[in-house]
Amino acid sequence: MPRSSQIYELIKQGEDQQLDFKQSITSAHKIARTIVAFANSEGGKIVIGVDDAGEVIGVDAEQEKYMMMQAGKKYCDPPVFIHFIAMEEGKNTILVAEIVKSKTEHRALDESGEWNFYVRVRDQTILVSDADGQNLADKHNLKPIPIMIEENQGLVNHLKQNDFITIKDYMKMMNISYGIAKRSLNDLVEHKVLGIHEVNHVQHFFLKKSWK
Repeated sequence: MPRSSQIYELIKQGEDQQLDFKQSITSAHKIARTIVAFANSEGGKIVIGVDDAGEVIGVDAEQEKYMMMQAGKKYCDPPVFIHFIAMEEGKNTILVAEIVKSKTEHRALDESGEWNFYVRVRDQTILVSDADGQNLADKHNLKPIPIMIEENQGLVNHLKQNDFITIKDYMKMMNISYGIAKRSLNDLVEHKVLGIHEVNHVQHFFLKKSWK
């Protein structure tokens, strides 16, 4: 069974176009939306047993697998095949559900009994009226997140007084999701505002000298 190094590689990616974190599966209807969104887009992985902040909390892998299989068979039309991989981190087990990009359009059954079409846009599952809506979603997904220095002045000031910031620290500072925090920091790395190094599987972002 794959162990912690692979788990942390997934966690470091953060939620994005092809990766979603779930603490556990509580609703077959809701997870069916994510399943068909991945199938209708570029495929992806649902990591179960990890919270939105990237903490491994663990699950009963067999129970979660059963819930996912029920959702894929009964709440997706046509049904979506899911491949499962269990991973261990200490005493905790997480379940990775892999969905491949489909050549067929899939819909998910909602709580009111209606079948709806979903796509994946960045780290969100988006309801669209029909398959044509994916063209709009694809275009939206290609747009870079606008990151302006003045919009991140609080972060810059923080890093002028502190050596580094982690994704979780920035997430709490800005009251945003882990995925958005990670993308924002990585965009600043790409714009050469921040540098990055890793300590014990945790990414540390620091302000480059040219911006101090």
